[in-house]
Amino acid sequence: MSVDTNANGNLDAWRGALATLGSLLVDLESNSTVERARTGCLVGGTAQTWDEADGGVGRAWETYRAVDDLLHRATADPGQAQALLTAPTVPGPAGPTDPTTAMRAAKAAVEAADEVAARLAVAWEGLVARAQAARTAADEAGDESTARAAEALARLLASDPFAASADDVDDVERAAAEAGRRHAAAKAAVARFDIDLARARATLAGLRTDRQAATAELDHAASRIAGAGPADPVPDLDQLGEWLDRIAATAEHEASRAAGNLANWDAAAQARRGELDEARRIASTALERRDAGRGLWTALRAKAAARRLDEQPDVAAALEAARDELWQAPCDLAVAEAALARLSTLLRADRPEGGP
Repeated sequence: MSVDTNANGNLDAWRGALATLGSLLVDLESNSTVERARTGCLVGGTAQTWDEADGGVGRAWETYRAVDDLLHRATADPGQAQALLTAPTVPGPAGPTDPTTAMRAAKAAVEAADEVAARLAVAWEGLVARAQAARTAADEAGDESTARAAEALARLLASDPFAASADDVDDVERAAAEAGRRHAAAKAAVARFDIDLARARATLAGLRTDRQAATAELDHAASRIAGAGPADPVPDLDQLGEWLDRIAATAEHEASRAAGNLANWDAAAQARRGELDEARRIASTALERRDAGRGLWTALRAKAAARRLDEQPDVAAALEAARDELWQAPCDLAVAEAALARLSTLLRADRPEGGP
């Protein structure tokens, strides 16, 4: 806000500048946020910030009244206008100053207070409502911790809003939203508990049937291959069934908890399924390795016979050793494969046919 103080004070310019300042002050005074801030509801750093800003507004009013008085005097005595409007006669925090400097300081003070009021309005009209909505959402989701945090944040925003931020509100909203998703998922899980329980019983029945078949397979493999696998890969299947029965028994009175326990049970059942399938795979792979070894032995024997190398003592002994290992029960695969490797090495050696 600048004022042309030349040309005998230019009273019209001064009146226009004073009217602008007055308009800014009136607008600020009619602001509902300013009215609320002046009720003493603020504490902490926010109260200090507002008090400083409102003190500036008070001084701006003093400047307005002082300059208005000078203009009345200058109008009554135009010859003194220049002196009146340039002399350091307007009260200020650092002592009297000239009207031009005082008007600039007053305008800056009003604008600063308006900015503080705008920040308060953002908190009171937006952030508080969002925090309260987050509290309601957390309450509905049964998340007491998030509800308490949202309530505390809403109280802080109401009394010391500059001590919090939009990021704080974003965080509590995310927590409340996540609580809502968990709550909705839990409700959905409870709604389909009977369906999931029936599926779990079918899973358990399938595991029992497959364990019986796997036990037979593993017994057969163990009789043929040394160390083919455990006799019972899932020895705790009966305990898994008892756990499922307990879950079903609690569903009537603790549906949500039962739904969660059923999800844990399903994860455990899937792990047992993996153990069962792995044991069967190991046994099957062991039998396949033995059969592959027998096939390789047959091929090596044919190769040796074609070159009459089987008449050589070391080759004949190697053929016999590999055969004995591969066709004995149970077969030690490591020993048998080592015997095949020795036989292959002998047959790859550069030696005359038909004798040593």
